[in-house]
Amino acid sequence: MRKFRMAAQAAVTAVGLVGSLAVSASPAAAATTAPSCVSRMVTATTDGFDVLLTNNCSGTRSVKVVVSLAPDSPCYRLARGASKLYIYSGILGNYDRTVNC
Repeated sequence: MRKFRMAAQAAVTAVGLVGSLAVSASPAAAATTAPSCVSRMVTATTDGFDVLLTNNCSGTRSVKVVVSLAPDSPCYRLARGASKLYIYSGILGNYDRTVNC
């Protein structure tokens, strides 16, 4: 009876861990990629990279830059025709993608 209880307890713990991993997925992973009408020009620098975002869409768009191995950019609200330069300084981060926010 004791082995059954230990096995049941282990199963409940495993289910709890898997469930908590699914819930803790980053919001950026769930965000959709920004449309192609938001242009991105990524330029490597000596201490990171720059991303020039330009909204060529027909309306206002909110986008952010997703950086791997470092925090993402803030959410930028770009009116039609507007641009924003995001500057990342660091040694670990890499440009991953631009997403809606």
